[in-house]
Amino acid sequence: MRLVIFLILILSNSSLEAESWKREASGFSNVESFQFDDKKVIHYKNTTTWKDTLGNYGTSKCFGLIVSNDKDEIAEYKMYCNFLDQDEQSFTHQYYRETDYAGGVGKSVLIAGEGKWKVNVGMKCTYAINYFKDSLFLIENCY
Repeated sequence: MRLVIFLILILSNSSLEAESWKREASGFSNVESFQFDDKKVIHYKNTTTWKDTLGNYGTSKCFGLIVSNDKDEIAEYKMYCNFLDQDEQSFTHQYYRETDYAGGVGKSVLIAGEGKWKVNVGMKCTYAINYFKDSLFLIENCY
């Protein structure tokens, strides 16, 4: 099913114009959580390495708070990721997702940037993320 989600994301965006920006990332995630009633509160962190279609590459770190129900469906989601490129310039994305916690498709927006990234503030993206144990794999298409 997750492979199908990745394929749908890639195929549905294959007609994007040349000014689209695509990024791939992989890394490791860490969670701390507690439960109450039928809810689970998750403190989420990850670190990744990434590369994009413009020849940039770098590292990122993300922090977030996720509240899920007893079916692992996301009830609340607050996630921010800061990216640092090979030129030591950074940008920050805010992520949104309503699929189950184990992986899925979501949206993001570039909310801050310095240097060459400043002109991209406000850029919207669609992403797909998948997990294997504590490893993560992400594809993101921005427009």
